[in-house]
Amino acid sequence: MGFSKFHFKDLHPGEEIVRVIHRNWFYIFQQFLVVFLAFFALFGGMLLVPVVFPELFSGINRPIALFMQNFFMLAIWVYSFLIWIDYYFDIWIITTERIINIEQKGLFTRKASELRFKKIQDVTTEVIGFLPTIFNYGDVKVQTAGEENEFVFRTVSDPY
Repeated sequence: MGFSKFHFKDLHPGEEIVRVIHRNWFYIFQQFLVVFLAFFALFGGMLLVPVVFPELFSGINRPIALFMQNFFMLAIWVYSFLIWIDYYFDIWIITTERIINIEQKGLFTRKASELRFKKIQDVTTEVIGFLPTIFNYGDVKVQTAGEENEFVFRTVSDPY
C-alpha cells in the first residue's frame, strides 16, 4: 500500500501499517446532498423573492436583504467545510499490533484512541438497508474488555 512510518509517527518498533480506513464516499454524498438542496433553495429564493416582494430589495431594506443572502451563503459554506473536515479527519489505522481510531469532532476537537488486538473480544458487521447493501458500506463494531468497551467504524467501505 505504500504506507510508511513517516505517515504516522507513533508506530512502535517493528509495527507496520496494514490499512488506513476512511468513511465510504456515499456518506459524504448524503451530507452534501442536504447542502446542495439548501444552496438551491437559497438561490431560488434569491431569484424569486425580488419578483414576489420587490419592496424588500428597494430603499432601506436592500442592504438588509443582501446581508441576509450573504449570511446564509456563508453559513452554507461553513457547514460544507465542517462536513468535509469531519469526513476527511475521521480515520481508522490498522497496524500489525493494534487499531487506532482518530475521530474529529468539529474544528478544534479530536479524539484518538487505540485498541490492542489481544483485547478484542468480538467483531460485528452491520449492513442495514438497500443503499448500504448496493454501495457495500456499513458499520464494523469491535468489542473489547478495556475501558473503551466498543470501537465503531461507521459507514466504512467493504465492512465484511
